[in-house]
Amino acid sequence: MLEQSPSSVALSWMWAVVSGDVDTAIRLSSPSIIFTNSHVRRYEGHQGVRDIVSDLSRLSGFVTNVVDGDVLEDGVVVALRRVQRFTLPSGGIEVRACSFVEVEDGVVTRWADYQNLEAIDVVVG
Repeated sequence: MLEQSPSSVALSWMWAVVSGDVDTAIRLSSPSIIFTNSHVRRYEGHQGVRDIVSDLSRLSGFVTNVVDGDVLEDGVVVALRRVQRFTLPSGGIEVRACSFVEVEDGVVTRWADYQNLEAIDVVVG
């Protein structure tokens, strides 16, 4: 079996997470995976992956995550651009995000997410 590049693993993993495919997301995650986001919370391990997928699934219909095609890879670190689209009664908001995904031995070990909340600030004042 051919070893996948960190970019390929990171993209497959991210698509699994945002599409609700918990089994694939866990298969591509280290048991000690850590997700951090400065304004939400910290998730750890396979239970954390289940929680992330569950949280995103609960927001289905209100929030859509699109993984952009732009990918940068430097060793084990992969940078992915994402767009979160929030559907509101008054229209919609797009929040741009950058995810840094670390891949070692074919699995994701860390995910750090940074979002530009400027669009939300405009709506909430």
